[in-house]
Amino acid sequence: MRLKAFLFALSLTVVTACGPMVRTARQRGAAGSVPDTETVTETTRIPAEVSATTATSTSEVQATADWVWTYSQAHPDGFTVDIRGRKVPTEGISVAYAATQDRHSKEDLGDVVSHALAHDGYVGGWWNSEDSLYYFDSVRILPESESGEAVSFALKNEQLAFYVLSTGEEVRIDHIIHPHEFEPTDLRGLTTVFLAGTIDNGNSEDWQQTVAAKLAGRDRRYLLYNPRQEEWHPERKGEMDYQVNWELEHMDKADHILMVFLPGSQSPITLLELGLHARSGKLLVVCTPGFYRYDNVRITCERYGVPVYGSIDEALEALP
Repeated sequence: MRLKAFLFALSLTVVTACGPMVRTARQRGAAGSVPDTETVTETTRIPAEVSATTATSTSEVQATADWVWTYSQAHPDGFTVDIRGRKVPTEGISVAYAATQDRHSKEDLGDVVSHALAHDGYVGGWWNSEDSLYYFDSVRILPESESGEAVSFALKNEQLAFYVLSTGEEVRIDHIIHPHEFEPTDLRGLTTVFLAGTIDNGNSEDWQQTVAAKLAGRDRRYLLYNPRQEEWHPERKGEMDYQVNWELEHMDKADHILMVFLPGSQSPITLLELGLHARSGKLLVVCTPGFYRYDNVRITCERYGVPVYGSIDEALEALP
């Protein structure tokens, strides 16, 4: 089951590289290809005796933590550093781990450094002007081409944003709601979108994640209703009834329904939902000739004035 928390699809807040890094969430991180880096100057270099691949003793962890503290004093606006390789990453998407959230003091740095050395080896620091506290995090850095994976990692770690190192941009994760998760009652200022379409019991492409990532640059704030659960247990008593009713309820109350038929799938439930909402005036359908019932979808949509798009990008361009 996904985290039962109010998780936040995407609006973009730009933070200039030279300006204050005012962030309302944890950040940073490193999977996939190794991000580009620049070597830390000699005056801020981690001492050689604590720069081994893994720090194993309390004294080594403390020495690294002391260095990070000193480095943070010289970089009050924020930083991300590779504490193993004495380098500053200059590219990648930085996302923080939940395990080291709310670490503010020099005394807290030991926990952050220990976690970082046991995981990805990166530590980030940032100033939050809202509470006037400096935050330290163990972070992961993902390639900038993998924004969808960054969203997924951020959600799993209860983050409200991630940070793009090469551009100095903070990408805030706004409102994605799954079944069994807390929902806001005040929807003022939000455009609600139900993500209907191919899931194939979790075996299909996770296009819902792609949609969330592609909405990153929008000024408008979206609340995305995503029926896809990370772990679904239909054998549990009442779960099937809950899931179906959750989907019906949220399609009814959504401002828009983005409906995606993936080629190679059959998507019988999505075809049923198309029939239910063809006259609603809020459908945006993505379907190509590769879908086995493409003509049925095309003809039905033509009859009821439902727009059909050849790609998710085209549909999102038309999304108000």
